Amino acid sequence: MATVLSVSQHSATQITRNLILERAGYRVLSAGDVKEALHLFEDNDVHAVVLGDSLSPERRHELGSSFKRLKQSVPIVMVCRMSDSRALREMADEQVDAFEDPKFLLEALERVLLRPGS
Repeated sequence: MATVLSVSQHSATQITRNLILERAGYRVLSAGDVKEALHLFEDNDVHAVVLGDSLSPERRHELGSSFKRLKQSVPIVMVCRMSDSRALREMADEQVDAFEDPKFLLEALERVLLRPGS
């Protein structure tokens, strides 16, 4: 069972996202802020990260950069908005539009987890 770190400010959206991931068979670690996310990332065997769009673009960029510095091989799936910068989108191994069907998030996770080195 793959472990996914889901990072988003605690909200109904994050709870729903986490339930979808759990029902798809993933073990989900949930973080609501940068400090908590880094702690969970460092202390657990995380196979992929989902960065939610409720964090500011600056926070997502900061966090994504930190994750890549700590464990380059852990893929990041970024939940994006149309207004997100190209640099933020390019940091992610996969991108999912914030308003797309949840199946696209599951498909993106499957793709990154199937890649060599993940």
